[in-house]
Amino acid sequence: MNFIDLHGHYAWNIDDGIASKEEAIKALKKAKQQGITEIAATPHIECGKIDEEQFQSILERIEELQRLGYEYGINVKSGCELKINEDVENTMKTKMFIPIEGTKYILCEYDLRKRTEDFIEYFDDYLYELKIQGYQPIVAHIERYFYEELDIDYIKYLIDLGCIIQVNTTSILGLGHMKHHEYAIKLLNEQLVHIIASDTHRSEGIRSPNMRDCYEYLYKQGYQEKYIQLLMCENPRRIINNHKIITPQFQKNRISQRLISLKRKIL
Repeated sequence: MNFIDLHGHYAWNIDDGIASKEEAIKALKKAKQQGITEIAATPHIECGKIDEEQFQSILERIEELQRLGYEYGINVKSGCELKINEDVENTMKTKMFIPIEGTKYILCEYDLRKRTEDFIEYFDDYLYELKIQGYQPIVAHIERYFYEELDIDYIKYLIDLGCIIQVNTTSILGLGHMKHHEYAIKLLNEQLVHIIASDTHRSEGIRSPNMRDCYEYLYKQGYQEKYIQLLMCENPRRIINNHKIITPQFQKNRISQRLISLKRKIL
């Protein structure tokens, strides 16, 4: 199976992601080994914190990455990870953001340095502003936003608002905070995930391309292949083509039957 990774910081020397062209080449090679055929370059852009010169530099670097990707067999799409805040309305007016490949879809995040109370109070307002402007938000790595307890009802509310939910491969694989792993698996089991992506920041280590690793992990855990394929290929392809995504609707007793059987053995 080939994978489409819609969240990755491959565009070098822009943010906290890939630091150099040489590292970008290594990351692209690893992506190819992981069965990734298409990626979206999604450098961080924070609403109200970027000027025209910086924005143009980001656009130019993505173009460089696209040429580099062609050399290594990776189709690179344009995009950004938009950090939305109280300046989101003005950012929409100035157009200093990058929807995924010029579509209606925008990958966005909340500032993880903010307290949970701030996240709950304001995030939906910022997302709604994107909706008013005709865009459909993809909420990046939502499993990382909750500190004490995963708020399933709030996530359902965001989905009802028209948001698409993305979780990170690293969270699913348990390569970071174990709470994030717990939350990501719970969201998968509740069928509240629309996209799985790597959020690549490095060419090696836990934040490097690992889509195939994630696929194999989920398959071994008993998740249906059609379900995994939907989240790692079909929905990302639909987004790139500016089409409506498919909402997961699988029989829950077949999603994680291996996990259930393991629990029964333990009990």
